[in-house]
Formats: sequence, C-alpha cells, structure tokens
Amino acid sequence: MGRQLTTILRRAGFGSTRVAGPRTAEVQGGLASATAARARSLMPVAAGRRYDAVLAAADGPDAVAAFERTLAATWSLDAVTEMAGVWAGLSGPVRAAVVDPVRRLATAGRQTDRTTCGSAVLAMLNAAGDPALALWLATGTVLDVARPTELAAAPPDRLAELADAPVEHRFARLQQVLKRRSNAGGLLGLPWPAAFGTPPWGAARTARYAGLYFRHEMLDDTDEAHLSGVLVEVAAAVDRGVPVPLYSGGDTSRGWSTAVPRHLVLVMGRTTDGLTIWEPGSGRIADVPVAVLVAGGVPVPALGHWHHLTWAVLPEL
Repeated sequence: MGRQLTTILRRAGFGSTRVAGPRTAEVQGGLASATAARARSLMPVAAGRRYDAVLAAADGPDAVAAFERTLAATWSLDAVTEMAGVWAGLSGPVRAAVVDPVRRLATAGRQTDRTTCGSAVLAMLNAAGDPALALWLATGTVLDVARPTELAAAPPDRLAELADAPVEHRFARLQQVLKRRSNAGGLLGLPWPAAFGTPPWGAARTARYAGLYFRHEMLDDTDEAHLSGVLVEVAAAVDRGVPVPLYSGGDTSRGWSTAVPRHLVLVMGRTTDGLTIWEPGSGRIADVPVAVLVAGGVPVPALGHWHHLTWAVLPEL
C-alpha cells in the first residue's frame, strides 16, 4: 500500500491547528438545544417569558427544534419570533427541510462541479445549524432579522431572482459564496487556487454551527490509536447533532496527485458500528461501518470512491 501525504506530514511532526471562530458554546446533550438554553438564561425576565411563550405555542417537536436552532444561531429573540411567524405558513415538507436539510435536500445540494465538494459540505453543515439558511435554500424566503451571514451582502434583485429559481440554483449560488470565503487568504495570505477545492483550514474557518469553534486535524490511517481517537470525536459530535466534514483521498500507489486530500464528505449521524455519511458528488446518504472507513485498501463510494480518510474538520465541544 502507498502512503498518504498527511501520513508523511504527521510523522514529520505536523498535527492539528486551531483556527479563529465564534464563541464556544456549552454542551449538555444536543448542542443547539444547550446553546439555546444558555441564551435563554441570559435574557431579561420579560424577554425570557416571551421566548418561553413562543416555545409553548410550538406545534410539535420540529417547531421547537427550529426555534431553538434559530436562537442558538443568532442569540436573538427577535429572530426567533420572526421564524415562528413564518413557520405557521410552511408546508410539512418544507418544515422537514428546515429542520433536517441534509436528509431532505440531499440530492438538491450536490456539488456543482469537481471543485465544490467542500463548498457543498459547508452549505449543508451551516444550513443544519441555521434554520434561516435552510429555509432560504428550501423556499427562497429571506428573513430579515434572522438573515444568514451568507446572504448578508447579496443584492436584493439577485435574491428576488433566486426566490423563484429551483432549489438547486440556490445551492449553487451558496456554494460559490462559501468557496470564496473558505479560500480567501488560504495560501500565505493569497486566495487558495480555485482548482484545488477547499483547504481544510479554510473549511474550519467557514464552518458554523451554534457558535462553535472548529479545528482541522490531519489524519494518519496507519496510526490506529490516532485515527480511532478522531473517530470517537466525530461520533461525539454527531451524537450532539453537529455534522462533521471529513476529507478523503488516495495514496502514492496511484501517484502523488492522489496522495493528497481530494474530496470532502459530511458525517451526519452514526449507527451501532459505523457512521452515516452524505456524499456531495452523488447526493446520496449511506451508513458505512467504521471498519470499512479505516481499512484504506479499497475505494469507498461514500468517500467519493477514495480509499483513505485524510483530514477532519472537528467542532470544539
């Protein structure tokens, strides 16, 4: 078996790198719910009662999840009130997409070209943590108070045009925005070359979910203890509702061009013996045993038909 570049780098003494990001949230159980509870505890009495009233009027667990995630993403009661006002008019399928965009919009969110797997994964991750972004992707509706940061600089006429476009068009536009953000300053202060996709440090900087920091970690799948430890972190994150981006790639047996991180997928859950992964090239979701992920000898469809796990973008829980 050949070697991965990340294996060589780790053995040369390189490892994980922490990157700047939003404040770290306290985690007890589900991350979004815990962050919302923290935000609620800091509200003035009258505001807290208003928030409690919104939750009490919620018509089911999906509504509660959407309102809690809105508060976790924005720390704004006005944003929660805005989401609640829109929620009443949403159809069942749209509500499901707002609460679970990875599953409900899996096919529509596919990468638009061979370089945007990272952007597609970041779009899904950010939408999973921000109902306002998921709502825009599903329907084209732009909220005011709860407007996602990805739409902050979008011209009104462009948003109006996208409001009537297919879901896939909004995903394509979002991927372009996220690619620019993740690649800005990615190469010694200069933009990361677009043809090389998304660098792990740019992905970590651009990923967002309920105020968490994200860090990137090189992987060495010849080091069983190291890889097992990272996969334990991945499992802990998805158990708390936070999807995790993982890079895959080949090794030197197929040439140096394949021995670098080549593809990005999103871990969105786990099973008794493995992980549930969304693959942005096909838009498919698959349950993959951990034994298959760490084997490193055969191509894995859920990893974009690559052999190895090469890098992880991990939330700081």
